Amino acid sequence: LFPACYDATSNPKRKTEEFQFGEMSEEEIFVQNEETGIPYRYRLMVRPPFYKVYNFDYSRHNETQLLVGWDYAPTFSNAFACPVFMLLYFIPEIRAAALRSQALNSKMAIQSGTGDRRERISITTELGLLFHLLESLSANGAAFPDAEINPCVPSNIVSSLLLLPEATNLALLDGVAGATEIAKRPEALYRFIMHYMDKEIEQSSDANSDPTSHSSLIDPIQGINFVSVIEYSTGKPKVSSSRALTVDLCYDHKLYNKAETSLNVRFGDILRFSLCKEVPLRAWCDESSSYESVIQRKIATSLPKLLSLSCCCAGKLGYKNGLQFWKQRDKRNWLPEYIEVEIALDRSVVVRELVSRDDENEEWVEFKSHPLSSSIFDNVDDGFKYPTTKKYQLDAVCSFIRNNGSESIEGHHVIHVRAPKNLECQALRRQIINLEKFIAGREIESRATKGGGKDSHMTIASRVSSSTLQQRKLKLQQQLETALRGHSEDAKERCEWLLFNGFVVTKTTHDDVRSFTANFKEPSLVLFREIDDVNTIKCPTDVRDQAYVEIPTSVMNTTSISGSSDTKHSTSNLPGKGDLVAIDAEFVCVQAEESRITSAGSKEITSQPRNSLARLSIIDCRSNIVLVDDFVFQREQVSDYLTRFSGIRESDLDPNTSPHHLVTMQEAYLKVRLLMDR
Repeated sequence: LFPACYDATSNPKRKTEEFQFGEMSEEEIFVQNEETGIPYRYRLMVRPPFYKVYNFDYSRHNETQLLVGWDYAPTFSNAFACPVFMLLYFIPEIRAAALRSQALNSKMAIQSGTGDRRERISITTELGLLFHLLESLSANGAAFPDAEINPCVPSNIVSSLLLLPEATNLALLDGVAGATEIAKRPEALYRFIMHYMDKEIEQSSDANSDPTSHSSLIDPIQGINFVSVIEYSTGKPKVSSSRALTVDLCYDHKLYNKAETSLNVRFGDILRFSLCKEVPLRAWCDESSSYESVIQRKIATSLPKLLSLSCCCAGKLGYKNGLQFWKQRDKRNWLPEYIEVEIALDRSVVVRELVSRDDENEEWVEFKSHPLSSSIFDNVDDGFKYPTTKKYQLDAVCSFIRNNGSESIEGHHVIHVRAPKNLECQALRRQIINLEKFIAGREIESRATKGGGKDSHMTIASRVSSSTLQQRKLKLQQQLETALRGHSEDAKERCEWLLFNGFVVTKTTHDDVRSFTANFKEPSLVLFREIDDVNTIKCPTDVRDQAYVEIPTSVMNTTSISGSSDTKHSTSNLPGKGDLVAIDAEFVCVQAEESRITSAGSKEITSQPRNSLARLSIIDCRSNIVLVDDFVFQREQVSDYLTRFSGIRESDLDPNTSPHHLVTMQEAYLKVRLLMDR
């Protein structure tokens, strides 16, 4: 049905003036699953170990040249978390809250363990630092010598998950006994992060005297109220209530026979059952003092702005858990782009989905649950007015791509996001503004040098001539004008779908997003956003400029974890824009290289080594004053201290024995970030 989407023999390497995949040799990129029928944009891409981040041409794999992906090999520990972080970045409310929280780790971190600061970590703060990195890479790309945008390496936030005992107890992480299957892991992590962020933001709001602070952000946009009712044959019904931030899709076993006989089983049927579940079971009845066969119903009584669905069917047992519904080949685009959910006056749940007919016209198809008896819902005081109805549009999808034929990696995750086209305009404006700053600074320094003043300062654009900067600015302005002219009055055309597969970023179609008939693609997470009407869609507002945070200079003064002397720096004379600083860093290995011997007798690397910052030294070149000389406490177990290269020994990073100034990873990061921002 969808040869344009899934025909591996077609050429996916679209060539335009701005974007060209080009022919890729084995030395340029490792491509897994070359012969498995998986299109290029979905294949597992890994940067070869003989290429470093700074000399690998990522621009050949990014069609937007404005929005960045991630470079974190699937063989790395907990790599499944990266698509979830990127998914959160494209939720404007979460992005804004995280960016505002970049310097609030001490206020937002939830107390756990001994309370030692090395164990206090805020996921919201770490997300804010990651999102700022994404913003900076995008905004400054045009000023680099090669004018290319590199992906982020989210190693800090991935390793921070190890400090959260809740994540370990819930078996979310690699290496934990009973850990969830890797295909389903993003669903569990997304749910965990939503609950954890909600607790952190609420905690920071309680500690903040500012009445305008963003208290309780996640729950208002994603929270759903449920009422559970157990109906007895001889006694009064038992009613209880609960609240959830995500909805687990449940596949009614009554529908399985319909699927096998190719009858019409649609997404709306599944969603309706998930919002109004009926489960037969045996329960104790106090009035009859015996167990009875009862019907338990769990019914949604409110609707969120952002409907987050956990598909619950990816993985090895997918076809036993409902995957066959997604794979129905006689259903074009089984996942709808638009749905409508109504909670009727009698508390029945009605789901309508917009489907395409064979004649290319569209129609709404309705699925309705059984109503509650008046004797039950009259006793349910949930404070909501009924009936209530909300329309939703598909906003994002996280999928598991099964690497058929791969022995070392079962699969990897990708995300599709609906990105507003004004996002492109805003990214272009930020690049133009930054180029103008570099050009203006170059002119001022040029006049000062001619007048016998100080030498020109160094910036990331110092190796780019003024004429080249002007040409790039002109080119970006032309792109911006074209983008503004191309804004359609049609609401459906104001957004475009992007596919993020590691550092491979491609533009795609809604057919590609919604189809799961291909054997390699399995659904994991689906997000729907509330809209006013299908023809008057409001794309999410971008809130980046409102969320700017200035890192305080106090981050330069830290207390050593090991108890050695504290660092005290005069913050009045820190290096500023263009001033030279010398930076040196040493690393330790936290994940050793893994390899196997092939049948041909050659060595094949199955897992690349991963290093972690262990020492950071920064010198102010104006005065030769040491600004930073910190050793960094390791969140993960060190497999090799690389002493032969780094000079670092185990005792140097042990809080009980280290004679050095020992700080957390985030404290070291913020010091560099402060100097970068200046």
